[in-house]
Amino acid sequence: MTAGPEGITALHAAAEKGHQRTVALLLENGAEVDRKTAVRTVYILGDETAVYGAASQEGRAALYIAAKRGHVEVVKSLLEHGGDIETNRKNGRTAIVIASKKGNVEVVKYLAGRGANLEACRNDRCTPLYYAAKKGHVEVAQFLIDSTAALEASSIDGTTPLMIAAQKGRPVMVEVLIDRGANVEACRKDGCTALYLAAKMGQLRIVKLLLEHGANADARDTILGITPLAVAAIEGHLEVVKHLLANAHASFTSTNQ
Repeated sequence: MTAGPEGITALHAAAEKGHQRTVALLLENGAEVDRKTAVRTVYILGDETAVYGAASQEGRAALYIAAKRGHVEVVKSLLEHGGDIETNRKNGRTAIVIASKKGNVEVVKYLAGRGANLEACRNDRCTPLYYAAKKGHVEVAQFLIDSTAALEASSIDGTTPLMIAAQKGRPVMVEVLIDRGANVEACRKDGCTALYLAAKMGQLRIVKLLLEHGANADARDTILGITPLAVAAIEGHLEVVKHLLANAHASFTSTNQ
């Protein structure tokens, strides 16, 4: 099939415009999806019959886009037509990573059932569970944990799902992760624990939860040597300071003093 000056064929143009019947007709008559051309989009979001797995010049795979938008039937069709379940963007995100980040639990379940790597990660080593925890997608996180996703898998700086949930203010997620066995004393490369990060961000409810589950109120970072109480005071989180003083016998003292 003849291509235009930018490598765009009739199939590519029809697919980009969302003309499902035209796409189907062209495919039935021998049109090929050329992955090397400047394909813009070969998918109809929400209409699985028009999806045939090409990738755009910008590296946005149709499978990735469908997973991002939560169109599980589109995802199914892509994989049935030869889509690569582990295809990823330049930053390393696969379909299950983006589906987890967006909270698209049905897509996550389908991809996992098809054998998607639950420990797939971006270049910064953020896994599907990490993103579910970060965004507060509890159902996704529970499914991933039940499917044996690693609770302590950490990002490139050592941040675990529990830490990012604490930092971002996701109390229900924090409870779920702790109940499933997450380590409350795990720390990043800079020594920051979940409690330290929650205190720094003024997340009082999460500070309370972590203390109730035995978090060390005097754990210090390795850069300034300061405690959760000290960082809460520095950041001006008065209620967190009050709670740490009243309930954890916490210390202000820095190891640098």
